[in-house]
Amino acid sequence: MKILLAGGGSGGPVAPVLAVAQEIKKHHPSAEFLFVGTKNGPEKEMVEAAHIKFVAISSSKWRRYFSLKNILSPFTLVMAFFQARKIVTRFQPDVMFSAGGFVAVPVAFAAKQVGTKIVIHQQDARIGLTNKLIAPFATEITTAFEQTSKDFYSGSGLSNKKWKKIVWVGNPVRPDLYKPAADVKKSFNLHDELPVLLVLGGATGSVQINKLIEEILPDLVSAHQVVHQTGKGKSSIDYQHRNYHPLELIPFPAYAAILRLAHLVIARSGLSTIAELSALHKAAIIIPMPKTHQEENAKILEQTHSAVVLTGSEVTPENLKKVINSMKFNQKRVETLQSNIGNLLPHDSSEKLAKIVVTINDQN
Repeated sequence: MKILLAGGGSGGPVAPVLAVAQEIKKHHPSAEFLFVGTKNGPEKEMVEAAHIKFVAISSSKWRRYFSLKNILSPFTLVMAFFQARKIVTRFQPDVMFSAGGFVAVPVAFAAKQVGTKIVIHQQDARIGLTNKLIAPFATEITTAFEQTSKDFYSGSGLSNKKWKKIVWVGNPVRPDLYKPAADVKKSFNLHDELPVLLVLGGATGSVQINKLIEEILPDLVSAHQVVHQTGKGKSSIDYQHRNYHPLELIPFPAYAAILRLAHLVIARSGLSTIAELSALHKAAIIIPMPKTHQEENAKILEQTHSAVVLTGSEVTPENLKKVINSMKFNQKRVETLQSNIGNLLPHDSSEKLAKIVVTINDQN
């Protein structure tokens, strides 16, 4: 069984794909995987850490606003298609699986040309352009949110024809998330005197969140141990304290361990992050990336009382500090958030998706 995986540009479309690959490998050790991603995203490091072969192709994101970069996008897409076609011809996959990331589009087009069956997973509440383009020739479509499974339609957005094969599965998380790791307290120089505040901006980091944290760090470290994933090339905070631990990127075994240990998490609202918070029942303060699909994800968290959400004018250092302090002294609120986010998504998503991919392969 040969399975082609695709996605990237950020860590969001990569994590669930790796989770499903790990689940398949657990039951089918002889399965072969090849991951196709971008040249400059964080996926290469993530994929190789999971011991899966990685290859990069050209990729250009189509911007839904005026940008001179859109002029080059069609040419880049054509070049990426020929690169993907060469990879597909050599690998001869039985099934392709993707959870988004525009690099998956030329890979899916190439896979379809050689008769490969395609499974796509829609993570976010808003259906992404990548999945809209791939959906018309997908064998199966799955979604993270139940409502999205009802809203999904095929085509590039020009058609309102309802898609028939939609399965609500939740969002996969890597099984390593649950496994005990080495003593993370020792490796991060943590102690038992103060709670752990974990700050995440996604695999690529967040300048906005980094600036917010920088403004209130002196107050935070007096009451918390702050573990801060700043993002590659974004570790510009010049502050040293025994309770502040900045890292550009936390490698996965340590990331899973520190996430389990955290008392409170500050994060974006990408679906991979939400799924991990849900799996571990973590109280969180969510700051979605402005004017993106993340705001719709965050709205679901807010409506279900699954996290504290800060958007727009609410996103100030002072407001963030107030919320952090209020949660430290309101255990009942924290427990409610933990319970609600834990019940937000199904927690057997990896198993469900792995079964779908394997079943489709068996039908070949």
